[in-house]
Amino acid sequence: MAEIVCNNDFKYCRAKSTNNKQVMKTHTVDFQKVFLSAPSLFLILSTDFTILDLNDSYEKATMKKREEMIGRNLFEVFPDNPDDKLADGVSNLSRSLHAVLKEKKRHVMAVQRYDVQGPDGIFEERYWSPINIPILNANNEMDCIVHRVEDVTEFMTLKNEKFKSENITLDLQKKVDEMEIEIIKRSREIQKLNFELEQKVKERTETLLKREAMLAEQNKKLKEQNKELEQFTYITSHDLQEPLRSLVSFTELLEKEFGGTLDGNGNLYIDFISQSSKRMQALVKGLLDYSRIGRKKQLVEVDCNQIVNEVLSDITLTIAESKAKITVDELPKLKAYSTELRQLFQNLIGNAIKFRKKEVLSEIQIFAREREKDWLFSVQDNSIGIDQKDMHKLFVIFKRLHDRDEYDGTGIGLAHCKKIMDLHCGTIWVDSKLGEGSTFKFTIPKF
Repeated sequence: MAEIVCNNDFKYCRAKSTNNKQVMKTHTVDFQKVFLSAPSLFLILSTDFTILDLNDSYEKATMKKREEMIGRNLFEVFPDNPDDKLADGVSNLSRSLHAVLKEKKRHVMAVQRYDVQGPDGIFEERYWSPINIPILNANNEMDCIVHRVEDVTEFMTLKNEKFKSENITLDLQKKVDEMEIEIIKRSREIQKLNFELEQKVKERTETLLKREAMLAEQNKKLKEQNKELEQFTYITSHDLQEPLRSLVSFTELLEKEFGGTLDGNGNLYIDFISQSSKRMQALVKGLLDYSRIGRKKQLVEVDCNQIVNEVLSDITLTIAESKAKITVDELPKLKAYSTELRQLFQNLIGNAIKFRKKEVLSEIQIFAREREKDWLFSVQDNSIGIDQKDMHKLFVIFKRLHDRDEYDGTGIGLAHCKKIMDLHCGTIWVDSKLGEGSTFKFTIPKF
């Protein structure tokens, strides 16, 4: 056993053996000597920033005598360089020390330029990495502040000289200098904003927690409403199918039996009824397909090469009639919703063929690129392209960009694609210029 005995000013301590079977030994540690000879730079400040003590390394680095510093205010001993209009070492250090006094917590400062005045009165450019540490007593009151710094001037000088080699032109050197000033200026602004941001974050945390709880409740209600809406859409679309089939069938019978006996207007009316019924039937089928997306959710391992090949096989006649040239790069195997992914490729390839330029053979490229967290797919074509003013309604259901006389369709295909990507937790967008073609891109995460 041993006991620690210290004198009143804590400068010396000794460890005394209390084991009766051993000869009593004492070991004295001169902590003042340890402090003074420490290689790191230490300065001890009072709460009004008066210098109480410093070690030898600090005295050597700052080129000032101990007796010139002890008992004087820190910023009286170390003022800003009057020749540097952007000098802010005093203000930055003062702000940090006041934060330590207020928060009673250590504060690590960014690397600072804080020039030091030499014995000849000339300021030398210096860079420092400071840490300010509070020393609290048993009553949690501030006794003093330990200001510890590292002199990083040599590192910063070497870094700056790297950009000032002989091969750099004068014009480039000027730009580098301007960038350096701007970086220092921005870092000061960031440092100032960090102080303000800490307070704002503290104030807004509780508000954000309340909002998160409210949003969670609203999301729950929204999911329930979406589920009910999808069910309603499915039932409505399904129930409309039968009367529409009857209307189309009887219109065809009417045209077949009485088409030759009716006058011009009669045949025209029958034609209008037939076309409108078939268009309505296509819209209802599209709406029904839209409501079915994701109803049977099951992620499976799929080969995108196989899916695209099956799609191309299904539309062989369309490809042959349009003489489209389709190039498919090697595509990945991944986890996805197989049926929905197939419908996505079918819609995008079908659109690329449908909206081809007149008298220009359609060329379509399909490829994918692996990224850190997902796969990025692209379907690129040389079609008529899309006007920028129409981009906002591209993936909205029933929003057509062209008249039916120009291009047939229901205006549901790209809405299907958007919903399929939502199901996969991915995104879909298009890069396009009118008259120059389009590239539809979509991402599928690595589940």
